[in-house]
Amino acid sequence: MSAGVDVRQELEMVAKLQEIDNKLLELEQEKGDLPGIVRHLENEIRHIEEEIEKLRQSIIEIDKKKRTIEGQNQLVRVKQDKFKEQLYQVTTNREYDAITMEIENIRLEIETNEATQLELMEQSENLQAKLDEYQGRNEELKHELEERKQELGEKEEETEQEELEYRHEREKLEVRIKKPILAHYERIRTAKGVGAAPLYASACGACFAVVPPQRQSEIRKMSDIILCESCGVILLPEVGE
Repeated sequence: MSAGVDVRQELEMVAKLQEIDNKLLELEQEKGDLPGIVRHLENEIRHIEEEIEKLRQSIIEIDKKKRTIEGQNQLVRVKQDKFKEQLYQVTTNREYDAITMEIENIRLEIETNEATQLELMEQSENLQAKLDEYQGRNEELKHELEERKQELGEKEEETEQEELEYRHEREKLEVRIKKPILAHYERIRTAKGVGAAPLYASACGACFAVVPPQRQSEIRKMSDIILCESCGVILLPEVGE
């Protein structure tokens, strides 16, 4: 540790910082699973609404195809009627056979189009049934989300003032602790959940790895920053010392 640094004071501030972080964690835990439930519901609603939009677009495309086929059928029926009229005007068997063939081809085309229309109608009905199911589920999820958000809001309101006070205390400590020490604390806290831990029964209070007696003595003197060789937390004297 560089000269001029009051190690004891730094460690006391780190201990206080960890105590505040523990309190903030307790406040967060009071909310239970509600934050996670709200996020899950929001994600599920977003996914369902994407599926709903896809289904709507598919139904629109099918309706377009149905209208196109209906238009085609109207045109070929007009052509069919004209060919039927021409049957009464033919003068040779060859002309009669040719027109009869055209009428038959048109009939087959109409049948094919009508079969396609039926298939499209069935697809549309199936998609609509699925769409109705998704929309119903979406409404249920939105209702549940509103209830959960209200519960979470009530919990946050209960702890808001206390949390603000702890965060204000934390900010004041952050600017006082030396940057390298604070950076190490935050890095380990992010990875392990805690950045500093007191000795506990001759072991690290975070990972419970045994600390050699000589190191324990150094930790209690608070004359240097000592890290747990196992998990990396900043080691502090036993609580109460």
